[in-house]
Amino acid sequence: MASTTSTSSMPRLAPLGDASWLRLLQGSIGLGVASVVVLGYLVLFTTTVDQGDFHHAADYWLTATGLPLAVAGIGIAFGVHRLQHGADGRLGTVGVWVNTVALVELFVQLAASVAVGAELRWGPMYILSTALTFVGTALLAAGSWRSRLAPRWMLGVWPVLWVLGSFAGTGPVPFALAVFLVAFGAAVRRSVRSRS
Repeated sequence: MASTTSTSSMPRLAPLGDASWLRLLQGSIGLGVASVVVLGYLVLFTTTVDQGDFHHAADYWLTATGLPLAVAGIGIAFGVHRLQHGADGRLGTVGVWVNTVALVELFVQLAASVAVGAELRWGPMYILSTALTFVGTALLAAGSWRSRLAPRWMLGVWPVLWVLGSFAGTGPVPFALAVFLVAFGAAVRRSVRSRS
């Protein structure tokens, strides 16, 4: 009796290498920096409503900046995670997924708010999701401690600056997050290039 094996007609995609993950990380950092600079400007220099219907153009802009920021946060987390080749362990993996779920929820909530022209509050979801981005980033940073992909002081500062400079952005902190992201991206790029 002859056995037959079938091969899929679909070609297998080659796994992405460090150069691709580094490009994703750098692009995500660029998107994040642009978003938090706009956010910082809006928080410091424009008038917006706290709740309810939007009355100013800045209300739309302030809410809409969260959309590219959520995408950037997902890209940064996945880029950092994949560039470590598993050295961040379970903490890193769990952190990436907690962060991703929270950022997807924030993206959907903010997109709905922009679409209807009012700040939508889905119970405590905004606060909970913002807190979960901190938890996810903190878990990823804790897992990254051993890998030395970035300086340890940056890993300690990253979760706090991420939350206070993004979805809980107040005062000039978004500008501090922008500077941090540029320095973080440069440190990771140096680390990846030095090991190749």
